[in-house]
Amino acid sequence: MPLEIGERWKEIVDGLYTDVIITDKEGVIVYANESTEYWFNMEKRDIIGNSVFELEKKKIFYPSVARMVLESGQKQTLIQQTRNDKKLLVTGNIIYDSKQNIEYIVCYSQDITEIEKLKSYIKKVEGELESIKKELQFYQKLQMEDSRLVAKSPKMQKVLSVMDRVADTDATVLLTGESGVGKSLLAEQLHKKSNRKGEFVAINCSSIPESLIESELFGYKPGAFTGASQKGKVGLVEKAQNGTLFLDEIGELPINVQAKLLMLIQEKTFYRIGDSQPREVNFRLVAATNVNLEELIKQGAFRKDLYFRLSVIHISIPPLRERQEDLLNLLMNMTERFNKRYDRHKELTHETIDCLLRYSWPGNVRELSNIVERLVLTIEEDVLLPEHLPENINTGHLAAPLIGIGHKSLKEIVEETEIRVLKDARKKYISTTKMAKILKVSQPTIVRKLKKYGL
Repeated sequence: MPLEIGERWKEIVDGLYTDVIITDKEGVIVYANESTEYWFNMEKRDIIGNSVFELEKKKIFYPSVARMVLESGQKQTLIQQTRNDKKLLVTGNIIYDSKQNIEYIVCYSQDITEIEKLKSYIKKVEGELESIKKELQFYQKLQMEDSRLVAKSPKMQKVLSVMDRVADTDATVLLTGESGVGKSLLAEQLHKKSNRKGEFVAINCSSIPESLIESELFGYKPGAFTGASQKGKVGLVEKAQNGTLFLDEIGELPINVQAKLLMLIQEKTFYRIGDSQPREVNFRLVAATNVNLEELIKQGAFRKDLYFRLSVIHISIPPLRERQEDLLNLLMNMTERFNKRYDRHKELTHETIDCLLRYSWPGNVRELSNIVERLVLTIEEDVLLPEHLPENINTGHLAAPLIGIGHKSLKEIVEETEIRVLKDARKKYISTTKMAKILKVSQPTIVRKLKKYGL
């Protein structure tokens, strides 16, 4: 026998934890259960008889699901906000009369405040995880990059900052700096940081005979000249399609080839030797030199208009002697890299490291790399001592032992040490301002001490 509920439905609904509201077809509330008082912070007598439109307008709850049901004529479910900062998942259902017209709308809800807080927390955590993931990817990328690329010094950080800003552009870049500072490495890194899918094609303009450099760059048609291949030749410019063309030692480029390079930069077209049809090419040009191009311009050995085309972005690479903050990391990275390459286990003593750090490195990073590789390969012992270093590095750069102890006063020993340090700094740095910065004292202090010791 079916259960007869009758009028007891109100008693049952009032016992529910969730709120239940019934409105008529005009949106006027005709019933609200006991829980409604808690959810909306209002007594039932203030709720019943009110229009959902007015309560929504007063932000008692919003948006009103009953209003949306009346407007759409369909069942609706949405998230509703209450004035006491609750979030409710509310459903509005329709009760039809005998003619299938809307008679009542029954609205019932489920509290999802904590669920929404949890979702917000999860979203925050996901954001933090994504941030950590990006940071890890960044450091993984750094680890994958060539260990020779170290930039703790402000000058090198500035170089890499400029490279990052221009990497995704097509702007021509001119890298200048002394021989061995790593211009080729930085050009390759510039290519890797760009979104170009083509190759990184490098050519050293000083290593190719003048008679051949044009054919190397632009290629030639079959049988274009005596001795030419009957198959013709694709030049390096074409090989750099959609990639990067790196011209090292650009100052060595013959003046007649400079004119063709200028047209190539401006028009992105060129002619193979012996060909009358221009060819289009899309590449990013990076050039490098260790000579002063402006001096070459004065001498008539370099085109001024080409110089301006090349130096759209001019990046000057500092010599290693001005990158003291990078030197130790470069030294340790290279030792580790050559140990792995040759399956060695060489270690540098503190004294050896001190000698290497005090050396001025006129050959820059290339000289440092050559020295470390030579030590790893040629020294039998696993511990590399100062006496294993080349004479030009060892001589005059080791701190003299304090033989004065017991024979000289502390003042005399300190003065001798100061003289040795000042002489060493004077050899490396031209200005007293630079000496003061490196030795971390004021410039007047350096001037006073140099005068004191007659240096």
